[in-house]
Amino acid sequence: MPFLREDGAPLDELELAQRPAAGYRFELRAPIVYVDDETGRRYRAPAAGEAPLPAGITDLASVPTPLWGFIASYGRQSAPAVLHDAQSLAAAALGDRGRALVQRRDDDLVFRRALIEQGVPRLRAWLMWAWVSADRERTYAGAAGWLLLGQVGLGVLAVAASVVLAVLAGPWWLALALAPAAAALPWRERAPLLLVLTYPLAAFGPLLVVHVAALVPFRLVEAVVEVFTGGDPGSVVRPTVARPDADRP
Repeated sequence: MPFLREDGAPLDELELAQRPAAGYRFELRAPIVYVDDETGRRYRAPAAGEAPLPAGITDLASVPTPLWGFIASYGRQSAPAVLHDAQSLAAAALGDRGRALVQRRDDDLVFRRALIEQGVPRLRAWLMWAWVSADRERTYAGAAGWLLLGQVGLGVLAVAASVVLAVLAGPWWLALALAPAAAALPWRERAPLLLVLTYPLAAFGPLLVVHVAALVPFRLVEAVVEVFTGGDPGSVVRPTVARPDADRP
């Protein structure tokens, strides 16, 4: 089912207002509703200012600035991202890590289904789900969450090593790339998360490194220009964050 307005009509406009004090955050000016076809459950993202939560505040899709060339922070994913931010606030407000972890696991799956329903390509939707899920495990799962992320890192190294060794010593080393999949099995329901984090990161990691490496010189040139023109060189790090005096000429 598509996203809806509060009155049940199809969502034809996502009403957002950029917050001037922090330019990468937005206020949701009118609530939105999503009905999950798989469970029949109705979800609502409240508008900014609704009590009792600090509701309606979103950064849209939480994609780091250097990676916007791969996945934009807004677009077809905007409504699912706004809903997910609202659900994440609600989970954090529970005040109990165990309960928050259980709720976030469900909410993250809803996020993935909503992304696909909105037309986001499936690979991109799964990657976005994996990254918010990794943040969830880090935040709420304690030592187990950090163990999971550590295993992802080792898995990426194993896949990369298998390719290098296959080139240098023989193709049988490619079997090493299966090790992360085998190591994911004991995680049971978390195994898909490990796989979606490990193998795409191993495959696309070099592209990410090249992309960031190309961006760094540009940011350095920006910073130098800011220094010599009396600007703020620190502003080039997060170009979407507004300075307090940004309205001055």
